[in-house]
Amino acid sequence: MVRVAALIFVVAVAAAIAAVAFAAQSPKALRAAIFAAARHERSAHYVEAGAARGLTQRIVGDVAATRGIQRVSFTLNGKEGRFTVLVVHRIAYLLGNAPTLAGYFGFTAAQAAQFQGRWISVPPSSKKYTDLAASVTLPSFLHDIYPGGRLTLVTSKIGGRARTGVRGTNREPGVKFMEAIFPKSSAPLLPEEVADIEPTKGFLDAIKISRWNESVSVQAPGGAVPISTVQAS
Repeated sequence: MVRVAALIFVVAVAAAIAAVAFAAQSPKALRAAIFAAARHERSAHYVEAGAARGLTQRIVGDVAATRGIQRVSFTLNGKEGRFTVLVVHRIAYLLGNAPTLAGYFGFTAAQAAQFQGRWISVPPSSKKYTDLAASVTLPSFLHDIYPGGRLTLVTSKIGGRARTGVRGTNREPGVKFMEAIFPKSSAPLLPEEVADIEPTKGFLDAIKISRWNESVSVQAPGGAVPISTVQAS
């Protein structure tokens, strides 16, 4: 699911003084070290809380190499909604109520009413797949928090301790935002915390990443309705 916010700060803590000194000399090398460590992990857990004008959102995700689950709850213009997204071997599965399917995902009111509370399967060929499956597997999650462009160092005090990281830019559909990555308090240098801000659009977001390498048990739901059937109804 594409995040609400448009400015990302990916936070990690230096493993040792030597690592901090290394990072201070080379933002590009620090970024490489953080993501090299993350790509060697099998899974991760993250909790995200975001807000924009008229919208608050909370996402809880458990992501592995080829599968994951994302549970989303939100309030949009005073109306509450919830939905769940699974990805299993490159097929996404969506479960939501009628207002969520219509207002959040663009189904017609009739389609949303007919298929609410039922799993909908979405293959990579669908136009809805990219946004729906974003950050629901570990590779896509790491892609979504990867800073690019011109890199600089940034410092921040987190948990009462000063941390040094890397700041760059990233893009989501229609939005360009900044990112800053800082390394975890013990080796390997894993991303640990994310804060997103884009003041001109009123975006504010925070992500905490933990529980690396825990088992992620996600199975494809039985009886899922293909999205082509939903859209043809």
